[in-house]
Amino acid sequence: LLGTIRGSHVYDAHSLELSAQSGLMVGVSKEEGLDSPTLKCVKLRGPWLLVNLITAFLAGAVVGLYQDTIDQIVLLAMFLPILAGQSGNTGAQALAVLIREMTLGNVGPKMVKQLAKETILGLVHGLITGVICAIVMYVLAVQQNNPHAIALSLIIITAMTVSCIVSGLMGAYVPVFLKKCGADPAAASSIFLTTGTDVVSMGVMLFLATKFIVNA
Repeated sequence: LLGTIRGSHVYDAHSLELSAQSGLMVGVSKEEGLDSPTLKCVKLRGPWLLVNLITAFLAGAVVGLYQDTIDQIVLLAMFLPILAGQSGNTGAQALAVLIREMTLGNVGPKMVKQLAKETILGLVHGLITGVICAIVMYVLAVQQNNPHAIALSLIIITAMTVSCIVSGLMGAYVPVFLKKCGADPAAASSIFLTTGTDVVSMGVMLFLATKFIVNA
């Protein structure tokens, strides 16, 4: 007999592991706590914040690419953070589910089923929120005497639906991809997810507006 392991100790260790996942998803190390020295926190968080800055420039470059479109249709700027926020939250929900299941070891053959499920959820949620945004877009466009009110409404529905589907799939696949690369599947997943959802959501809307309104 080498020793004993009490059930309560196993439960405490597992609870600690789960509680650390939320921090890992935003680049906070398991080693950091409330009593950690400030300098140590800077070293632990700093690298991931720099990675986030680099990826943020990528999202900003997408907006800059369509600057002329935004200048001509200023109303689009109002919906950029709405699209980014909605798709980002959709991806974060999918990511949280996958991280939890991976921690419990329940992913495996369920992955394909989960991707199909996230596609359906993204489609449903994208259409629902897209319709609401389209109504708001139409009302604002009419108030501003914009002749493309209907086109802008259709564009926002399409952009919201596509971004919600893609963000859900990314949220489900990012931790799996990190694991295949030999990295911690929870480490800074939200940083890469946020960048991807921002690029897709804003890029789709601005591309469609450029294609069907500005260059029509």
